[in-house]
Amino acid sequence: MQLAFAQSDCQPVFRYTSSTQNGVINWGQFPEFSLPFKIVYTGPRFNDANRLPLKHGFTHLATFTAADASLPKENRAILWGGVASLVGQPWYEIESPWANDLNKYKAKWDDDMRGMAGLFNDTQGKAMPNLDILMLDIEREIPTDPAIRALKADSSIPSQYRALSDIDFKERYKRDLSKLYAEPITYLQQKSIPASTQFASYSDAPIKNSEFPLNYTWQEWLTSDKVLNYYMKDTITNLTGGKFYQQNTFLAPSAYFCYEYNSLKYSNIAYQLFQVEANIARSNKDVMLFQWLTYNKCQESSTYGFNVNIKKYLAEAQGIFPFFSGAKGLWLWEGPYTPDNVNYSIYESYIYGLYRLSEFKDFFTGNYRLVIPKTAYDHFRDQDAIWRGIVKGNEILIAAINEFAQDGESTELTVHYGDWSRKITLKGKETFLCKFTLPDLQNSYLLYPNPTTGKFIFEYYGEGFLKGNFKIYDVLGREVYSKDYNSASSYISSKMEFDLNLPSGNYILKYIEGEKSVTKKIIIN
Repeated sequence: MQLAFAQSDCQPVFRYTSSTQNGVINWGQFPEFSLPFKIVYTGPRFNDANRLPLKHGFTHLATFTAADASLPKENRAILWGGVASLVGQPWYEIESPWANDLNKYKAKWDDDMRGMAGLFNDTQGKAMPNLDILMLDIEREIPTDPAIRALKADSSIPSQYRALSDIDFKERYKRDLSKLYAEPITYLQQKSIPASTQFASYSDAPIKNSEFPLNYTWQEWLTSDKVLNYYMKDTITNLTGGKFYQQNTFLAPSAYFCYEYNSLKYSNIAYQLFQVEANIARSNKDVMLFQWLTYNKCQESSTYGFNVNIKKYLAEAQGIFPFFSGAKGLWLWEGPYTPDNVNYSIYESYIYGLYRLSEFKDFFTGNYRLVIPKTAYDHFRDQDAIWRGIVKGNEILIAAINEFAQDGESTELTVHYGDWSRKITLKGKETFLCKFTLPDLQNSYLLYPNPTTGKFIFEYYGEGFLKGNFKIYDVLGREVYSKDYNSASSYISSKMEFDLNLPSGNYILKYIEGEKSVTKKIIIN
C-alpha cells in the first residue's frame, strides 16, 4: 500500500484505487477497521458471504444475503418501508388520519414483522424479529398548512371534520396525524417486540429537512416552534416532544445532496451538517444521519434526473464530517435495485472516508469536545471553507474542506482553539484531516476566536461547569456587558457563547467565580 502524508505531522493514509469493473466493491483493498459509532450499511452486497461491511467501519447490515441468517442480533438493522402503505386506506391514499381501519393496518404490520423474523435463524416462524435497530419509513403526512387546509375540500373526509373552521381543521389534522404516527410502534410494543429494539423513523426529526436553511434565521431554527415538524412537537409547550418523538430511541434526519445546491454553489457539506447541528440544538437524543451516494432532485423545477452519483470528494467527506458536528451514527442508504452492470466505485470513496476517520477513532471515545467555530448555517449562507475540531487531552483533530476551490487550488485557513492557532493548507476540494498537539490545557480558561466580529466562546477546560459572573469593559473601563450565572438555575455548561454587537476595538472580559478571577483581552473587528 502506498503511503501519503497530508501534512508533516499527520498520520499517513493509504491511497485506494477506484474499481473500473462494474458490479463490484473492492472491500479487500482496505485494511479491516472499526469506528466507535453505529453505522448502518444498506448498499449492494453482490453475494457477499463474509459480511465485508462489518469489517470495514460498519456496525450493522440492513441488506442481507443468504449467509446472514445467523447474523448476530447486534448487527441487524432493518428499514421498514411502506409502514403506512395500504391501498384503500386514507392515510395512504390522501394522507388523512381519519376513517382508517387500524385492524387492517395491524394485520399488515403483523405480516411485515413475520417477514422480517423469517430472515434469521433464531426467529424463523415467529411473530416478531429480534433486531437491534428498526427504522420506520412512514412519509405519509401533509407538511404545510395550506396543503392541509386544501384537504378539507376532499369529499371523502368525514363530514364532522369538514364542518370545522379552517384553523380548527388544520389543528385537528396535526393532532390526529401525530397520534397515527405513534400507532405502529405502540402496536409492536404491545405485541411484545423485544424491549431492546431501538426505534427511529427515516427523516422524521424535529427540524423540517424540507425547508431551505436560509428560509429562517439561525436563531429561529434554535428557538421557534414553526421550524419543527408538528408530529415531533408537544401540543402544549410547542417544544420538541409528543408521543411519537418519545418513541424514537434516536433521531434519523436525512440530508441528501441536491442538484440545486450543487449548481447554485451552496455547500453540500454545510447543508448536511446543518441537519445535525439544528436537530442536536432541539433535542437531547442522539442523531444518526441518513446519507445517500446519489444526488437527490429537491425541487420539481430541477432539470436534472435521478441516479447520478455525487462527486467522489463528497462521498469521502460524508464519512468524516458529521461526527465533527456531533452525530453519533450514519445510515448509508441505497435504493432497492443495485444492478451489476453499474460502476460502484463511489462506495470505495465513502469507505475511504470512514477508514481515514478510523485512524483517529480514539478522539471520539471518552471525554472529548467539539470545536465548532462557525455554525453550518453560517457556512451555508457564506459559501466558504469549513473546519471543525475535536479536542481530547492535549491534542486537537482538525477536519476541513473547501467545496468552492478549483482543482489544484490551495486554500489557507487558520484553525484555532483558545490561544493556540495554526495555518493549514487545503488542496482543491479534498478533505483535510490532521491532529495537532495543544499546549497544556488543564484547568485553562479559553477565549476563541480572537480577534472576532463579536461572536466568540469562553470555555473552561477542566472538571466542572461555569457558574460565575461575566463582565466586559471597553478601553475606558466602562462596563458594556454583564451576565450573572450564580442563580439556582445556573448555566450548566463548560462554555459560554457570546454574540455581541459592539463597536470595533479592544475590550476586557472578566469572569469571576468565587475567589477565581479570569481576565481575557478581546479584539473586535
